[in-house]
Amino acid sequence: MDLRDLNVLHWRGAHVAANPGPEPASGQDLWLIDTCQRRVAVLTEAGARPAARREFPAGGSIESFEGAEAYAFLLRFACGLESKLIAETEIFGQIKQAWRSFSERGSPLARRLSPWVQLLFQDVKAIRAQYLGHLGSASYGSQVRRLLGDESVGNGAVAEAGAADGAAGTAAAAAAGSNGATLLIGAGHLAQSVAPWLGGAELWLCNRTAERAWELSRELSKRAADRPVRVIEGGFEAELDAWRRARHVVVCIPSDAQRDPARVAARRAGVHAGGRVIHLGLGAAPTAPWNDLPGVVSLGSLFEMLRSHSQLRARQLQRARHACLEKAVLRSLGATASHPHSWEDLAAFQTL
Repeated sequence: MDLRDLNVLHWRGAHVAANPGPEPASGQDLWLIDTCQRRVAVLTEAGARPAARREFPAGGSIESFEGAEAYAFLLRFACGLESKLIAETEIFGQIKQAWRSFSERGSPLARRLSPWVQLLFQDVKAIRAQYLGHLGSASYGSQVRRLLGDESVGNGAVAEAGAADGAAGTAAAAAAGSNGATLLIGAGHLAQSVAPWLGGAELWLCNRTAERAWELSRELSKRAADRPVRVIEGGFEAELDAWRRARHVVVCIPSDAQRDPARVAARRAGVHAGGRVIHLGLGAAPTAPWNDLPGVVSLGSLFEMLRSHSQLRARQLQRARHACLEKAVLRSLGATASHPHSWEDLAAFQTL
């Protein structure tokens, strides 16, 4: 496959992401990538674009890229340079998972794309290492931890409490969890990306489907076996009790008009007036009933934090975007090209 055959369609908007590698409803051979902000379709025949457009949500506009421009877009996309949370790291993992799901189907398109996808992943790693590696972490989890600051109690509190003898030790551990626990609501992709970043003496997981919370708990134990993690079971009343007792609460589910008033009321009746509620299911600003809860932070607040980039960060991001285009032009000269090697090739860089 020649890079000139690469075609990408991009739809941006509020979108409920499907599985990491959703199958096209039409049965067309397409690589679809879904996130909460966009849907991307990758194909190799320009004539297939009209049919591919039917795979996108109604409304909104669709961007179209071809050849080197398509490759450059995929690089920016995978590097997080197209995200609202600029240079975020989670998106690369989502794309790799989408590719894994698609390539396992063994379609003709997957076989044609495979060499280019491997080069894409290689170029993403190189760009991130050279231009984005020193920006500091840009992920939802890192921003949540920054918002929580140093208020949460370190894991050592539970370790010290657990070392005490007998019933006194048990009581001390329980007190440490109650005083410094962070409650995470949800167990989906967003919650999975945020959970490893959360501090606190103990992490409490609560999800409408308890088994999903247990799956997340087991995954966290693999990463840090000594991290105290507790799954909240017992239905909605048990969740409300956790809202009252946790120091911080991080919500990774959409707003719920029926349950949210009770959550807000439970939080108001809680024992930690100094704790924070970070609701990643809210939009640009808290809405009722959350706007009546002091100190609640919405997803929009995370975006605001990133808008205050320093001039140095802005320059680094611009260089990263330029590097994406440069890599694409080099790849268009040949799959193994790493630098221009003739006067004719150098002419291609005059537009960069």
